[in-house]
Amino acid sequence: MAQEQPKFDLPGRVDAYLATLNRLYERANEPLLREIVVNGVLSIHEGWDYDNWDGGTYGHAVTLTVPEDIFLRLIDTKDEAQSRIASDLNKLDNTRNEHVSQVFIEMSTAEQDRWREESGVYRPPMASHSVPADALKRIWGPYHVRVFLSHKATVKVETSQLKQSLAQCGIGAFVAHEDIEPTQEWQKEIERALFSMDAHVALLSADFHDSNWTDQEVGVAIGRGVPLIAVRLGLDPYGLMGKGQGLGGCSWKETDAIALKVFDLLGKRLSDQSRLFECAIAAYSQSRSWAESAWSIKHLLATFRELSATQVDRLLAAYRANPQNKYSFDGMDLLRPLLKQWTGKDWIVSDNELVLPQPAETEIPF
Repeated sequence: MAQEQPKFDLPGRVDAYLATLNRLYERANEPLLREIVVNGVLSIHEGWDYDNWDGGTYGHAVTLTVPEDIFLRLIDTKDEAQSRIASDLNKLDNTRNEHVSQVFIEMSTAEQDRWREESGVYRPPMASHSVPADALKRIWGPYHVRVFLSHKATVKVETSQLKQSLAQCGIGAFVAHEDIEPTQEWQKEIERALFSMDAHVALLSADFHDSNWTDQEVGVAIGRGVPLIAVRLGLDPYGLMGKGQGLGGCSWKETDAIALKVFDLLGKRLSDQSRLFECAIAAYSQSRSWAESAWSIKHLLATFRELSATQVDRLLAAYRANPQNKYSFDGMDLLRPLLKQWTGKDWIVSDNELVLPQPAETEIPF
């Protein structure tokens, strides 16, 4: 005859105990533990184990399933957090012959069927489209971020100007009509550029959709999963481009402004921010005037909320190596608050140089 399952009291009280722990952790200034008990989805495995010692007690397992961001913050201390919550739950309870034997903290797994494509770095395996190193150098030059510009021939002059504006931001751009050498098989070279680009910019002039080539270029970008930026220049995004909002407020008369908007969007859509920093530091290092130096700081470097210590050191090296940077007083005024933001320290100007103040010497009494 099967043994009757005992009736348990403790499981029905766990949620009320978690509410008490919320208040306890708030008073103790332990925000992460508080977030766990508040946001964790509760489930209980009754009778998880049985201890036959001292009359026999049943242990229950408590599982708290938390959002990914909370789980990642506690991943290195998860064992300690589980033990602490189990101990605190048992301190609150005096149910006879029952206790919490285990607390498990798990991560909720939302459906993310396109997380690879949406990461900004996914490149599906396409062995037939591998691009030789010499072709990469020929097509893109030394730039760290590569942008393919899809355009109609009617705006080729304006597109060439946009390429120069992007170069001022340290971004390499491919413009088919001027970047293909006469000796190269033009269709093959376009394919190489498409399958080695980091992002695609569709310049939606009024006649953009009239060309099969531009639509096919957009299709490659969508198929490869690289960031696609649609710039509205007389035409709204259509087809699969229509899923995202087009970049508006743009005019061919202001290609510098378009380039800065593209730079800003790449900062949101490229997961590897270090590559965009390489673009910004390259542009800043090559400043040809005091005004250009200040422009690079204001519009490129200031977009980075955080920089590593190594990146700050490289920025300071570029500042000191180029007189156009070092003696740009406007640039110096822009850099000081940024350096404080990145380093947490107050920088001062001494002898036309940005430096950290030296600690005052303590006099030794005699």
